[in-house]
Amino acid sequence: MSDPMRSISNALPAGIRMLFLWFLILQCNLSFARTETAEKSKLIINHIRIDGNKQTRSKIIFRELLFHEQDTLPLSDLPFLVQKSRENIFNTHLFNFVTLDTLSIPGVPGRIDVAIHVIERWYIWPWPFFEIADRNVSTWLRTMNMSRLTYGIDLTINNVRGCNETLTFPFHAGFNQKYGFHYLIPFLDRKQTLGLSFGADLERNHEVIVGSKDNKTVFLKQTDCYSRQNLYSFAELVYRPTIYSRHYFRVFYQYYYFSDSILTVPDYGVKNRKEFGFTGIYYKYKNDHRDVQFYPLKGYYFDIEFLKNGVFHEPVNYCYVKSSIRKYWQVYHRWYFATGITGKVTLTPDPPYFLQQGLGYGRDFVRGYEYYVIDGRNYVVFKNNLKFAIVPPGIFIMDFLKSRKFNTVPYALYMNVFLDLGYEYNQSMLANQKNDLQNSILAGYGVGFDFTTYYDVVIRADLSMNGKGQPGVYLHFIAPI
Repeated sequence: MSDPMRSISNALPAGIRMLFLWFLILQCNLSFARTETAEKSKLIINHIRIDGNKQTRSKIIFRELLFHEQDTLPLSDLPFLVQKSRENIFNTHLFNFVTLDTLSIPGVPGRIDVAIHVIERWYIWPWPFFEIADRNVSTWLRTMNMSRLTYGIDLTINNVRGCNETLTFPFHAGFNQKYGFHYLIPFLDRKQTLGLSFGADLERNHEVIVGSKDNKTVFLKQTDCYSRQNLYSFAELVYRPTIYSRHYFRVFYQYYYFSDSILTVPDYGVKNRKEFGFTGIYYKYKNDHRDVQFYPLKGYYFDIEFLKNGVFHEPVNYCYVKSSIRKYWQVYHRWYFATGITGKVTLTPDPPYFLQQGLGYGRDFVRGYEYYVIDGRNYVVFKNNLKFAIVPPGIFIMDFLKSRKFNTVPYALYMNVFLDLGYEYNQSMLANQKNDLQNSILAGYGVGFDFTTYYDVVIRADLSMNGKGQPGVYLHFIAPI
């Protein structure tokens, strides 16, 4: 005992000195117990074993893990890290199924092994390609005009060299024509943080959208020649500093050739130029924490993107900023809720119409307004979804098929109720006179059913009511939010 402690002890009565001594012993025992408990609450990852990856290189799978061999992890964090790692591997889109198991090592307390089992997908797909010239399936189903179909093949080779590289050759004929190639190399460096993609496309269109009236698209069609031809080439650098974040830096060049008829459409092109080219830059940041990317139930997502057409002194000047944020919750057992907001702001005053895209395209629309397009440069969309898993995720085995890439079929069926709000701002009074949905609040609500299965297939049927009091049944093939 140190001199100060001995002096204090001698100054105290014998009974108190005994209590003081027992207190010190008790503190030492508690400290030892806490240290021993802390040691027992941690585990060391001894070995990670992967099986089932006949083509995929192990380094591609290791890149998605939140832990590595010889890492020391808190026992309480292990279930979360294992689950998130499984989701990360699945979201590479290389596997139909992924399982992660932790295994204790007999006679070696405090150490575990991790076993990863994957079932690879089929990687070579000569996908039949069918596309409608209308903005979505529901719009095309109203006329069933077969002449507005584009058909062909997208030859896609996934997981080239076992490194998750993708090579695509689009070959489209019919209404619109497209020929080209795209190549994606997700990882160039040993740390697997830098990737590269590049490609080129030639598109030729007999019919193009040249405007809108009464909130409906106006087409210009020419059967004897192509109304518009476009050559597009690009190179893109992808930077992935963490598991969940990505930066995309793209440089591209576009060259357009318009027919004489398109030149007569006001504000469609660029100062009556029949042909012209321009360079552009594009940046996107994405932070993706969704459990399953093609149909998320839990997690969150955020992105922001910037596009500039006409970098130098070129005939085109178009620039916008767009961002989206989405959140997903499991509310209770088989109940889920999702919400998301997307906004776009155009930074240039009068871009040509052929470059603009307002509400009603892609996934940026208010449900219930699928038959309408709301042209404009600035908009916001707010979507909400409450869903119930009528048939929770399960697996069906088709014994008559031998290949595990096809005979094990995941499935799930959800019912959901939704409410969407949107607003498109357009400063042009002339445009507003032709399209009364501009500069007004859009609201849509209804119920829907979503079916999901393997190879990222989503089939949705929505029964919606819009702000005009018009009901409708709409078909979609992407997640609602």
